[in-house]
Amino acid sequence: MKRFLFSSAALPFWILLGAILTLFLLESFPFPVWQKIRHHLLSSPFFYQSLALYLVALLLALLTYRSLYSIKILLGSCLFLMMGVFSMIYFIGIQLPAGGVFRIEPDEGVHLLLYLFYSMILLLIALVPSYLSKRLTRSCLALFILLALACLVSCPGFLSPMMKRRAPWMLQHELPILLGLNTAIAVVAHVLSLRRRDPYAWSITAFLVLFTVGFLAKGPGREILLLHLVPLALALMVFANLTTSLSHHANYDQLLNIYNRGHCNNMLQGKGKSLGKRFALAIFDLDHFKKVNDRYGHTAGDAVLYQVAQKVREKALPRGITCRYGGEELLVVFPGTSLEYAERVGREVISSIAQMRIPVGRKRKTNLRVTVSGGLAAGRSGKEDVMAVLESADRALYRAKRLGRNRLSVVRKRPLTGE
Repeated sequence: MKRFLFSSAALPFWILLGAILTLFLLESFPFPVWQKIRHHLLSSPFFYQSLALYLVALLLALLTYRSLYSIKILLGSCLFLMMGVFSMIYFIGIQLPAGGVFRIEPDEGVHLLLYLFYSMILLLIALVPSYLSKRLTRSCLALFILLALACLVSCPGFLSPMMKRRAPWMLQHELPILLGLNTAIAVVAHVLSLRRRDPYAWSITAFLVLFTVGFLAKGPGREILLLHLVPLALALMVFANLTTSLSHHANYDQLLNIYNRGHCNNMLQGKGKSLGKRFALAIFDLDHFKKVNDRYGHTAGDAVLYQVAQKVREKALPRGITCRYGGEELLVVFPGTSLEYAERVGREVISSIAQMRIPVGRKRKTNLRVTVSGGLAAGRSGKEDVMAVLESADRALYRAKRLGRNRLSVVRKRPLTGE
């Protein structure tokens, strides 16, 4: 329990909880300096500054997505930006160029729907996996943005009146509904986080706590101040994501855009991400790669290596971590993964690369077909030496080469004999 509550993944939760408590302490003891700061925080300019922070968070999320593939950060940045716009329209309004203020009149139905909308955003972020293909990422973002816009437009004029007319019990039991929904979302987030081995459940829980406290806050001033913590917390989390992205560049192979040998060795030696109770290692090697270099040149060889590496990484995600282990050898580390799962991914890698057509040669008119061979072995942390598992996978790779290439050889039981 102590490891669960005080892990590094739980740090955003405790930081945001500390910020909420600090805010309530400042509200309870109105120091003169705090009164001046509070006046600025509740003014229209600060709402625009908050929107600017949301926009910065979105831009940073877009910049880091290519290296970290965290669609949760990207999705959160897009949808929280909309949440900030809607909150501004609801709480203070937007100054129109022609004069006057555009705002949604305060209404208890709209107020409840506003927080239910926040909760549903967090549920979507919890449900979506950390990694999706580029096409699915674009589709999901477009769908979520359209749904969010539809909710924002229909909330005051359609959803709120309909709720009052057909479900008045929601307004009579709004607190139990919100608490029950947020508790359920937190449980779902942690269950999915354990299954997928991603660190975002605590961040989602932190925002759920923030929104619940904001709904319970007495007086619009405190509620607005609490909601102002959202862009600050989101910007900090995206900045942490950017820092991680920058550190990854030191561990990346610049040619293939996958992890390099040094990062791979750190993982195998237990530095950084844990391999978990069970793990699998797969080594892939291009078949007859020397012929590609001899016939088409090293530039074409680099292009082939890059395309193959990207295909291996695409198929290995979200659980597999792809590294360049040698010249044309790629190692995929599967932390906390069964041999069956790694074998299924490995066979997908072999078949998908065999179907590729890689343009090479002058004016890239020649579509080159290549194949890879692979070796796979699995082990258990603490019971088996990682390097021994790696050697078994390496021997299995050479067995796949001897058996005709373009295939995956799997070590069902170690040690591998008769090699």
